Amino acid sequence: MTLSRFMQSRLLVRGFLVVLALFVAGRVGFPFLIQTDTVGREIEETLEAWTGADVEIGRAAEFSFWPYPRVTLGNVRVVTGGKQELAHVEEIWASFDLVGAVRGKPVFSDFDLVRPTVRVGWDAEGVFNWRHSGWLIQAIDATASAPEGQAIPELPEERIGTINVVDGIVEVAQDDGTTPYRISDINGNIDWPALRRPLDLTLSGVVNGEMTRWTFDCDQPLALLAGHNANMRTNLSADPTTVNFEGVANLSTNAFVAGNMMLSTPSLGHLLAWQGKDIPSVGNLGHVNVEAKVTTAGYSAKLENVKMTLDNAQATGVLDVDMPPDGVPQVGGTLAFDRIDLRAFLSAFSPGAEQNAASIDTAFLHQFGMDLRLSAKTADFTPFSLQELAAGVRVENGRASFDVGDSGFMDGRMTGRIALTEQGFRGGGRFQMSLSNVDIGAIVNTLALPGPLPSGRGSADFELSTDRPLWATTASDMSGHFRLNMGSGTLTHFNRQAFEERAAKNAFFNFSEAADGSFDFVRADVEAKLDRGLAELTKAEIEGNEKLLTLSGMIPYRSGSVALAGALSDRPQADASAVVNPAISFFVGGSWPEPVISPLSILTGQQPRQE
Repeated sequence: MTLSRFMQSRLLVRGFLVVLALFVAGRVGFPFLIQTDTVGREIEETLEAWTGADVEIGRAAEFSFWPYPRVTLGNVRVVTGGKQELAHVEEIWASFDLVGAVRGKPVFSDFDLVRPTVRVGWDAEGVFNWRHSGWLIQAIDATASAPEGQAIPELPEERIGTINVVDGIVEVAQDDGTTPYRISDINGNIDWPALRRPLDLTLSGVVNGEMTRWTFDCDQPLALLAGHNANMRTNLSADPTTVNFEGVANLSTNAFVAGNMMLSTPSLGHLLAWQGKDIPSVGNLGHVNVEAKVTTAGYSAKLENVKMTLDNAQATGVLDVDMPPDGVPQVGGTLAFDRIDLRAFLSAFSPGAEQNAASIDTAFLHQFGMDLRLSAKTADFTPFSLQELAAGVRVENGRASFDVGDSGFMDGRMTGRIALTEQGFRGGGRFQMSLSNVDIGAIVNTLALPGPLPSGRGSADFELSTDRPLWATTASDMSGHFRLNMGSGTLTHFNRQAFEERAAKNAFFNFSEAADGSFDFVRADVEAKLDRGLAELTKAEIEGNEKLLTLSGMIPYRSGSVALAGALSDRPQADASAVVNPAISFFVGGSWPEPVISPLSILTGQQPRQE
């Protein structure tokens, strides 16, 4: 090593030792130069300047200088002029600069609030209890009075730094004077370097019994607090829900947000319960995920470009939500599904469907309003499926209805309506359905109905009501009427020739003895009245190429039995001179689908005419 290099190394070492000595001397000497009582008064004045309220410190300030200068205050109270407590903090730790402290003007930053309790509320005139004359409020007022987007030269560049919260509590006074709403176990930090700088907040706490995490950051927090537009991003996460928002917000009297929102909940019922709301019908929905462009105005929100998932169904569309403070929530809009399970969807509006009638809750009819239009390429209602569904759900003034405006069903068309009122729900409901040119045989096969039944294309109308809760009712609880009209078709499990032969023997026989075959017809018209498990067949005409089968009577289908009078006669002929064979009259009794046939000749004691 050359001499010059050796001298340079020694100079570097000496320089480093000098700097270290000065640093240690400063650390050791500065505390003796600081007037601690002055620092204590300064932090008290700083807190009062920030809050605009009086600050009372119950324990003298304590100082430490390693690894950095810090002052600790104990039992700190923030009170109004009338000595109403706004906040109480067990301990406040604050860092400060040594040079400023020596000069008697310390600058404080990076605060730790240990077990703070903050009380928020409004007086009878609606004045916020924290709105006083602190420099933060003054800065907000100055920003609010300036034109939006214009810089404020006189605005001080006050340093705030990072505020760490440890085990905090926020209490919000209730309007009715009841126990304040409480958020506990608050931990996290608020990072706001200075008034003109962005705000970044990360907090967690227990909200309504659920651990909740909240992040928030804003590019222009002072503008936001002053009622101007500001860009913001926020996330709220808890077991009941996750909410994300990114966009523009405004906190003026005409507050609004506009941006992209995402809401997800594994259980809508859990989310509603977390918010203290009990709407059993909507609560039946399980997983819900919504992504949308949201714009709010007052108490209303418009959701555009909606992408929604309800359990396993996906939909797109537009929604309008209204949450008036003195009214019920209203939801309207249009949703288009690729595929939807109608049974699951409608069960969401059937509180207590698994319970008896006395326990079913109809309060949901008054808890919210809905005017929702639905469409779906495929709508499943086990065991059936609808295509190109156009429907609507409406809940208004204690009434609810589900309308199918149009749909494809069994190669034909179907329309229908389910209507409820609060009284009607307790006493039942109404069900209407019209089928046009559908495959009746496919319906019979899908339901696996036994016995002789028609197969072919036809139209049908149902108008039914029930005096039991609609969602807990069965076919045996309905009353109303039913009409079926068909063109050409086939009556299955009915052998006309075998039936005529056995009836001619003047003896009872089981219908199954004439069930091996089918009866082709050119038209079929059936009308019936239903009355809680009893069907009165007022008209049943099945006209074949040669014969006309007519039936009338009672079908107590609740018990699976039949009591019908029937006749099998020649088809009416246009030629009046044609020979007409006497009709075969009979009685059908017993249990379906294998009743006993009793030729009328046996019941009257007459012998059948021999051919």
